[in-house]
Amino acid sequence: MKLRTKITLASVSLLLFLSQAFSIWNLAKTQEQIIENIRSYEEDRLTSEVFRFDKELVQKEYRDVRSAKYAALATFTPGYSENAVLYYDNEELYNLSPYHFDMSELSGDLEKDTLSSGFETVTIEAPQQDIFLEEINGRHLMILFRDVEVYDKEGSINSLGTLRILHYRDITAVYESKRLLFFQGIAVALLLSVLLALLLTYILQRILAPFYLLRDAANVIAQGDYEKRVEHPGTDEVGEVSRSFNQMAERIEEHIRTLAEMNETQRQLIGSLAHELKTPMTGIQGYAELLQRVQLPPLKQADALHYIEEECIRLSRLSAKMLLLTDLSREDTIEKKPCSVAALFSQAKEVTHYRLKEKNLRLQINLKQDFHVEGDADLLQSFITNLIDNACKASPPGSRIRLIGTASGIFVKDEGIGIPQDEIARITEPFYMVNKSRSRKQGGAGLGLSLCLQIARLHGGRLEIRSTPEKGTCIGMHIEIT
Repeated sequence: MKLRTKITLASVSLLLFLSQAFSIWNLAKTQEQIIENIRSYEEDRLTSEVFRFDKELVQKEYRDVRSAKYAALATFTPGYSENAVLYYDNEELYNLSPYHFDMSELSGDLEKDTLSSGFETVTIEAPQQDIFLEEINGRHLMILFRDVEVYDKEGSINSLGTLRILHYRDITAVYESKRLLFFQGIAVALLLSVLLALLLTYILQRILAPFYLLRDAANVIAQGDYEKRVEHPGTDEVGEVSRSFNQMAERIEEHIRTLAEMNETQRQLIGSLAHELKTPMTGIQGYAELLQRVQLPPLKQADALHYIEEECIRLSRLSAKMLLLTDLSREDTIEKKPCSVAALFSQAKEVTHYRLKEKNLRLQINLKQDFHVEGDADLLQSFITNLIDNACKASPPGSRIRLIGTASGIFVKDEGIGIPQDEIARITEPFYMVNKSRSRKQGGAGLGLSLCLQIARLHGGRLEIRSTPEKGTCIGMHIEIT
């Protein structure tokens, strides 16, 4: 069941229940008030009539019970309606109503009263006052009575009997009106409930429309369209949810884009690695088969074994750099500590000593004062060593390579062949080499600058490359130095 249906049913049910509860209470109170008004009116009327009757009866002449009855009847008949009944000591003297009331069992303390209607007799508990309500044959009657004592006209204090004037009022219409109003109220409440249900459905549909848009947008994003967004007008809660949804979608799109780029980079990396491994492995396999199947002269055997050794060393360096590059591609935060630039330069000079000696190159350290940089000493050492190694490959014998440390960063400058301007943007790509044949002969794999770029990024620095063909290259990392 949808949310709007639940809200509509709950609202309509609650409204119907409360309205009917209030209607029943209101009708009961109204009926009670109407009956009380009728009672007050009828009681005043009966009191007035009894007073008039008593006053007129006093003026009549009677000396015994018989003459008193005639006098009472003569006084009662002209002035009372058919809703009044006259009794003399429980004997009915006058009654034009459709009901016959048997007063014989009504004692002086009003314990019992018997009312008869037609041939049916209904016995009820006598009221504790001279007014009560009773239902007879489906009719609701309000019954009132008053007693008048009759005394001897000769001044005797002896009573000749008791006259009782009974008056009733049919108030069935009040109960029927209540019942009619109750059913009318139910009909109106049901009609209003239907109208309210329709109105609530429309209003909730309008209110929940933005959430339906959110649902549709979420389904679209789930199907792969990460550019889907929803409008977020207004500053209410719906607008806030819409803005949060769009922010989530942007983060997801950015994350997916990053994953796609990483996947593409890894795919290219694996492809390039497979290509780089193919040539040396083919050569190694060929020389190995040649050594096994052909009896070569010792000099040729030495050349073949030297080639196999050199290619194995290059593959070992390649695998080490690949592992380092893969490890640096993760977003893990490195542990940074203050590192002395002078110590880094000194260690780099020792590590590359034999490499420089092979080509008769001079390494000059330009550092006016010792600086410190926040970073990982091993990674920074790898950064400097890779730059020196690249400078060695590009420099002619007898030239100079300079290690430069300034307040703006660490740089390695050579006097080599330089890099064409259109190649500078790509030389940090894995396995990219400006001169592939020369680089392979020198044991290169095109991963050095890729490692340097990653190391600079992890240290919050920026890799800078400045080069002029046939004049040299300066490559370094702009980083905060203290």
